[in-house]
Amino acid sequence: MAAGNLVRNRRFVFPYLLTGLITVAMFYNMTFLAFHKEINNMPGGATIPTIMSLGTGVVGIFAVIFLLYTNTFLMKRRQKEIGLYNILGMSKGHIALVMLWETFYTCLITIAGGLLLGILLSKLILLLLYKVLFFTVSFGFTVNWQSVGTTALLFAAINLAALLINLLHVRLSKPVELLKGGSVGEKEPKTKLLLVLLGLATLGAGYFIALTTEAPLQALMLFFLAVILVIVGTYCLFTAGSIAFLKAMKRRKDYYYQPKHFIGVSGMLYRMKQNAVGLANICILSTMVLVTVSTCVCLYLGTGDALNTMYPHDITYSQSWQDSGNRSKEEVKAQIQEILDKAGMVPTHVQEMDQLTSVNSMLEDSTLGLVDPEANLSDLSNTVTTLITTAESYRQMTGTALDLAPGEVALNASEDHTDWQTVTFLDLTFTVKEWLPEPPDLFVEGYSDQYLFLVVADEADLEAIYQQQLQAKDGEIGLVSKIYWGYSMDFDGATKDQITRLYDLLLGNVLTDAGDGSFSCRDVQESEFYALYGGLLFLGLFLGLLFLMATVLIIYYKQISEGYEDKERFAILEKVGMSQQQVRTAIRSQVRMVFFLPLLGAMVHLAVAFKVITKLLAALGLQNIPLFALCCAGTVAVFAVGYFVIYHLTARTYYKIVR
Repeated sequence: MAAGNLVRNRRFVFPYLLTGLITVAMFYNMTFLAFHKEINNMPGGATIPTIMSLGTGVVGIFAVIFLLYTNTFLMKRRQKEIGLYNILGMSKGHIALVMLWETFYTCLITIAGGLLLGILLSKLILLLLYKVLFFTVSFGFTVNWQSVGTTALLFAAINLAALLINLLHVRLSKPVELLKGGSVGEKEPKTKLLLVLLGLATLGAGYFIALTTEAPLQALMLFFLAVILVIVGTYCLFTAGSIAFLKAMKRRKDYYYQPKHFIGVSGMLYRMKQNAVGLANICILSTMVLVTVSTCVCLYLGTGDALNTMYPHDITYSQSWQDSGNRSKEEVKAQIQEILDKAGMVPTHVQEMDQLTSVNSMLEDSTLGLVDPEANLSDLSNTVTTLITTAESYRQMTGTALDLAPGEVALNASEDHTDWQTVTFLDLTFTVKEWLPEPPDLFVEGYSDQYLFLVVADEADLEAIYQQQLQAKDGEIGLVSKIYWGYSMDFDGATKDQITRLYDLLLGNVLTDAGDGSFSCRDVQESEFYALYGGLLFLGLFLGLLFLMATVLIIYYKQISEGYEDKERFAILEKVGMSQQQVRTAIRSQVRMVFFLPLLGAMVHLAVAFKVITKLLAALGLQNIPLFALCCAGTVAVFAVGYFVIYHLTARTYYKIVR
């Protein structure tokens, strides 16, 4: 009987089984990548397991919520069937036994089939990941039994939880209630003004945070708060706001008393509580797809820009003045030159730079202070990234000589401060001699959207600024930044292998004492960048596919359940005088409204989140806003086409049921 039930209800059960099977396969592959030992051997390989472990948690939580949620659709359609079994003499214990066997078959199909599919696809997924990361493909096929066990336990627990929920529902329900349960709709809900106001307030607060946050540091801290507020606001407005809107349409007699509007508005209003939750779920999932995919694609395509911004030179040695290991600049340069001679490498460009980079608070006009590590978020809105260097360093960076006397500075700022006559750093005041046309290319925007680029006369002024920080720190005002000396080299025409070998030689022969400095190499960091951004792209596409699948299934079940509910209602309308053409027009109007409202909401959410996401990308070193706009537009276009295809297919199923 259990096997026959699954076959007879295949229109409802098959999509659920297919979704469960694919979810199991995706979870297995995520854990497979998180536990795969070979990944640790690749450049930047330590980053990938961390990203995949994060993805494993997201997919696991999503699977629990989504599969239990879709289980409610199945139970609603089967209430009449279960009630009939009870009326015909089966006890609730017999029904529970049937449901136990159904759950067993479901587990067998989804878990065993999903694991088999996941194992078969695991090598393909691994090859795709290697392709994204530009890593050499290794042949061979392995099965990760730890992943198999973790996946089987999780989804067995999910199916057990679904069974217990269903059994509890059957036990607490009367046979008559079960017989009528499949056809019972929602009563016309009342307008809940308080919920509407809560939705407007939370959605408005989330939008306000997204639109007004300027500093990347603030964006990092407030982004998830804004996401939660928008989700709450979306649910409230879809649930209560849609009811208020429909009732407002109902009060407009010239609009409401038309056949196509009358049927659409009254039909949606009749069961809006159930509709609203489904619509809100679709809207949130669609937003997740758009944000996740567009952001990850932008990060991956912008890897080169971020890499060149953060590592403008082939090889750079850096050491702080305060932790130099008692080695002078000349001694370090002599050691580097010795390695260059042995390797037969001649740099085409050499640059030295002394700099102090810090995040400061703008206490008042032209006065900088230290950032309090215990500052609240409102204080962080007034931060400014400050980069201070010497006139000689500026000459090497730009080729432009500045004539500055001690106590004088040349200045460039993100905002118009040309009226400044002086700049005060704590208690140290400098006279502004000239304004620079633009900062040098190596300037990297930090955790603030505002910056100041100061050029002081010499190393003595730079040391004086550092000492001012120390005095302020003794008074427990804030954080202290060190002065760093950088020695950068470019090797135009050299191959990546040559530069990498030279980098290894420098690491082994120059860095002899702990804390005496560090080397960075753009070609070496490239592997780390692609491991990070490629892993995020892979995870983003993975999760985007999962969210899209969930969206499709929710829409499908929504159309099926509403189709059966509406079939009798539209039959009655035809009997009382409505033509088939009028019925079809009313159906089409209602279906379009239901379908495209979540897509419109998701596009609005993405548009509002655009600014705050660009701030997050800036914190990761990517400041190419046109690239992100292009990725968003492309993602929206592709998703909208797919969404329309889903609408066409599911609407056709709905029409067949209703007719």
